[in-house]
Amino acid sequence: MEPLCDVLRAVRAGAGLTQAELAELAATSQSAIAAYEMGAREPTLAVLNRLVRATGHALDLLAEPDPDLFRLTDLAAEIIDAPDDAVRLRLVFEFLRAAASDGHPLRVLVAPEPAPTGDPRFDALLAAIAEDLCVHAGIRPPAWVHDDSRFLAGLWWVSDLPAARASALVHTPASYRRRGVMLDRHDLEAA
Repeated sequence: MEPLCDVLRAVRAGAGLTQAELAELAATSQSAIAAYEMGAREPTLAVLNRLVRATGHALDLLAEPDPDLFRLTDLAAEIIDAPDDAVRLRLVFEFLRAAASDGHPLRVLVAPEPAPTGDPRFDALLAAIAEDLCVHAGIRPPAWVHDDSRFLAGLWWVSDLPAARASALVHTPASYRRRGVMLDRHDLEAA
């Protein structure tokens, strides 16, 4: 995205106006125009719109998805394409690691309902992740986590190792346990 100072300078020059002429048309000062064009000051959206319109242009804002944002919906899509459970679980743990550190609001990461993965275990796991993260952040989980399709009829022991099963029996968080996903809290936190 082009900096506002460059946009303002380009539309003013494109209209053949000096800074003083633009200032007069937009009912502001030439020094304000100079400060905006140098990037020393940022105009509010209303001021920017007034300045751009004074040059005979229209301001058109475009909001695009953040390419660094990786939501549960994105994780579901990657789970669908993953070749096996080991890769799927690695993707889950990578998501949990990123969710804890990427700086995006948690609600943005979990609010849209992920598409079904084709594997009820992972559909339940995605709901458990969303609910558990929200509960720990003190926010209401999205409604989609309560859908019947997000609960397993039986237990899914994520690890087949006897010691891991014993540990999961004791340390599986409630959001996971009630969906039938048996996964030790320590494994989630180590992610």
